[in-house]
This record gives sequence, C-alpha cells and structure tokens, in this order.
Amino acid sequence: YLEGSDQHRGWFHSSLLIGVATRGHAPYRRVITHGFTVDGEGKKISKSLGNDVDTQKLIATYGAEVLRMWTIMVDYREDMRISDDMIKRVAEAYRKVRNTIRYLVSNLNDFDPARDGVPESALDELDRYALDRHRQVVLRVLDAYETYEFHLVYHQLVQYAAADLSSFYLDVLKDRLYCDAAAGPRRRSAQTVMHRVARDLCLLLAPVLPFTADEAWPSVPGNPEPSVHLALFPAREATDSALAARWAQLLDVRAEVTKALEEARAAKQVAASLEAAVVLRGEAGALAPLRAHEARSDVFPGNLANLFIVSAVRLEEGSGALQVSVERAAGRKCERCWTFSEGVGTLPVHPGVCERCASVLAPA
Repeated sequence: YLEGSDQHRGWFHSSLLIGVATRGHAPYRRVITHGFTVDGEGKKISKSLGNDVDTQKLIATYGAEVLRMWTIMVDYREDMRISDDMIKRVAEAYRKVRNTIRYLVSNLNDFDPARDGVPESALDELDRYALDRHRQVVLRVLDAYETYEFHLVYHQLVQYAAADLSSFYLDVLKDRLYCDAAAGPRRRSAQTVMHRVARDLCLLLAPVLPFTADEAWPSVPGNPEPSVHLALFPAREATDSALAARWAQLLDVRAEVTKALEEARAAKQVAASLEAAVVLRGEAGALAPLRAHEARSDVFPGNLANLFIVSAVRLEEGSGALQVSVERAAGRKCERCWTFSEGVGTLPVHPGVCERCASVLAPA
C-alpha cells in the first residue's frame, strides 16, 4: 500500500481490520506512507497563500527528469519541501550526473568489451581501486532500493558522480585517455572500468531517471539488451578492504599535495599543476606506501606523478611527519601532453614532445 501519512487511521487502518477479520491476515505485504508536500519554509501549500507550485512550469523549465530527481532527493517519510531554489540545486546535481555519464560514454567510442576488455587481475592499480570503490557504491544503492530509501540512492549517486568520478578518477584518467596509444594497455584498462561504471550507472538510474538512462544506454558498447529497462540491476560483488585501506593512505597524501599545489598557484610559483614537481619528504615508514605504489607501474613509470597530476614526484627520506613541497618541473613542456620533461627538444623525431608521446607517435 502506498498512501499519505493521514491514512494511518483511515484507509490503512480500516483495510487492516477487515482483512484480519475476514481472512486472518493483513491485505498487504508492505505499507509505505509518505508525508505531504510543503513549501520551502515548511508551510502547507495552498493557492490562497500563493505558495502553490506549478509542476508543468517546472517541467517546461527544467525537464521532467529534474522533477523526478527531486522526488528521490527528499525523504518522503517526512513532509517534503519544494521551492524554486531546491529545484535549481537538484538541476545542478542532475547536470553533474548527466555530464559524468556523457563523459564516460564519449570515451568508449572505440572500445569493444569483448575485444578490448582487460581482466581484473591485469588492471592498472588506479583502475582496480576505482572498480572496488564502484562496487561499494553499487552495494549501498542496491540496499537503499531494497529498503525504499530513495533519498540515499540520490545522495550516493550524486556524491559518487561529483567526488569519486569527476573530481578524482576521471580527472586523473585524462592523461592516459588522451595521450596514450589508442590500444595502449593503460588506456584499455581505464576503458574497461569506465565501461563497467557507465553500464551500472544506467542500470541504477533507470527506475528514477528513465529518460536519461534510456538515452545513454545505446552509447554503452556491448549491451545485449535493446533497452536499459529490459536489463537487470548490477550483481552484488565483494569489495577488497585491504585495497581500500591502501588507497585511503594514498588519497590522504593526495589531499596534502593538492593543498600545496593550490598554495603554489596562489603564490604564482606555478600556473598549472603540470608545471610542478612535488617533493615528499618524511620517515621511511611514511614513504613506504608511496614507494610501493610507484613500484606497481610495470607499463609506464610515474604512478605518483599521474595520481597527483604533476610532471614529477621525488621521495626523500627525512625525519618527522610527511612534508610536501612544490618546485618548478625541470625541462620543457611537451606540446602533446603538456607535461614537463628534460627529454623535450632532444629527440631526433618529434622533438617537441616527451619520450612517452614520441613512443606513441612512432610508426608501428
């Protein structure tokens, strides 16, 4: 049964009494009650007060998907507030989710999961962590759907799109997506995870943003189902707590590096992060997880530089807690990837690019 909270002593109550009296059990398997829609200040909506909301006008202005997204943003178990300011915030959240999906599928145009997919055991370290983080989000969203806590679906997916994907993972991936060889191992590794994320986001959003999910679905390669609404939710998969703990350390350091880079930009020391070389100085124990992460790169060196989006990282043993300093990167700017390298200008072929880009541009 789905009704307003005023029916606890009305329809719900009377049907329960009749069901038990005539059949010996309740006439429903589950009851979900919701509050009433109120204005932004919590007042009852009334035409006489002039605070009524024209939903057709909202749909004409923002689209039906934004209004649908509002319905999962609010906690329906209480009275639900609606106002122009709230809808504007929901519209911003919708754009963030939509643009994230658009970015994912736009980087899968040359990816065939059957041909180009990378086994999980062979994924790049960053991609392995991103996949584990994705599995955590999927589990939480599935739990929220099962318990009808749709506001948790909203908060999990919006936070995931804005913080985990746009501000971190996809930002770090840009270098390899745009500058590695088209079929390079790191690029295919990234596309493997991006394909999984894009597909699962469509599936998880389909019940609440049906038009958006249906629009994006044909752009996700390798889908056997002609419509997202004919597909099933993602399966539940175990997460790796050891991997998550290891990356928690790395992300703490990344936060410190990001802060130091912002200070260097404010001081006009560098204009962009790729102009910087980062020096991390501390005790051996503090440097150990950073050295271990750097050693995991068996394709290209520079795992830490890639993670911090700088041109170089130097680890130096010292005393005390980990310290971060920023220097100007040595060498010249690569015309192709914009990283700084001392190899730029010294190569016989393509002298304006770095060693990595020269190897990509070399004829097969």
